Amino acid sequence: MLIKNAKIYGEELQDVLIQNGKIVKIGTNLENDEILDAKGMTLLPSFVDLNVSLKDDKFSLDNLEFLERECLENGFSAILLRDCMDFNEETFSLFLQNLKDRELKILPSIRALDSQGKIKNLATLLNQGAYALELQSSSNANILRVVMQYALMKEKTIFIRCNDKDFDDNGVMNDCEMGFKLGLIGMSAVAETSEVAKIKEIARFYDIKVIFDSLSLRRSLEILDENDFKLVSIHHLIKDDSACENFNTAAKLNPPLRSIEDRQALREFLKKGKIQFLSSMHSPKSPFLKDSAFDEAAFGIDGISDFISLCYTFFIKDGFLTWKELCNFTSKNPNEFLNLNGGIIEIDKDANLILVDENEENSKPKSLLYANDKLFGKVKKHIIKGKIIY
Repeated sequence: MLIKNAKIYGEELQDVLIQNGKIVKIGTNLENDEILDAKGMTLLPSFVDLNVSLKDDKFSLDNLEFLERECLENGFSAILLRDCMDFNEETFSLFLQNLKDRELKILPSIRALDSQGKIKNLATLLNQGAYALELQSSSNANILRVVMQYALMKEKTIFIRCNDKDFDDNGVMNDCEMGFKLGLIGMSAVAETSEVAKIKEIARFYDIKVIFDSLSLRRSLEILDENDFKLVSIHHLIKDDSACENFNTAAKLNPPLRSIEDRQALREFLKKGKIQFLSSMHSPKSPFLKDSAFDEAAFGIDGISDFISLCYTFFIKDGFLTWKELCNFTSKNPNEFLNLNGGIIEIDKDANLILVDENEENSKPKSLLYANDKLFGKVKKHIIKGKIIY
């Protein structure tokens, strides 16, 4: 296949020749029998997301197939699927069978603890195919020690969510003036930052690879250095806690949307390349779980469907980032983390590519969080290993 007249990373018009699922040549005036005319659209490497959950945190074949379709239609070729079940060895083996032979590459992580707070049979689960571990930072010291030893022994990464609920008193949004105005219990900044500092020291002591999961505060990023791996959601770079006004449950996320100052600081950290992974934080919830009182509404957002529009509208269109800069966080870095041969438009890389029409308006955002925003950018074609799958 020859992709002609594509703006690579939204810049220079070039042709891309694909053979046997890989990019073999990039240039001008290339020839081939099978031609896909990009008509000046933007060509990007497919996205990879390291923080994706099933709808309502429930596993079913319907939920899995819907997620795969949504990812493929919106430019994602691979995801790290977060654990939504209390897996034992048998159920995890059956779950893995359902992830095979799909167009979307789905790699599962597993929670280190079961529903009773006990450590699972991690050696077996990791041997079976779990790609990474998930752990809450507020687990007791013995659990942290044992889980980190498993990670070291099996050479696996731990995604650690830094939050101490004892500071929060079951908070539902950021601890701020807006929360006070609405009469809602706030989630304190120190609940995150104190745990970031703790986990940084423990991970350094055990010499293991940790990804600080879903950070939301300027101070959290200031505590960490360039050798620490940080994952941030796109929503925390676009919206702030004022989005919760009028008890808007579409803005109920965990971690919560923070202050304008924190949002701006996260953007600057991204601009400087001090954040490694940008995520949609896809965690969709059924309307009946969202359309209720703010205190009772579920945390979560459908982040996959609007992701390309959010990237273009809030980062590219206004010149804050170039597509190539942005794709470091959405494609290159996560591909490298998952040991995949993609994420960059270069010769010998897998031909996992998306064609984007930057001018097409996204008039109906899937998430009501962006209902009042005018969004642009839509995936028109998605190619995985040289095959058009959307």
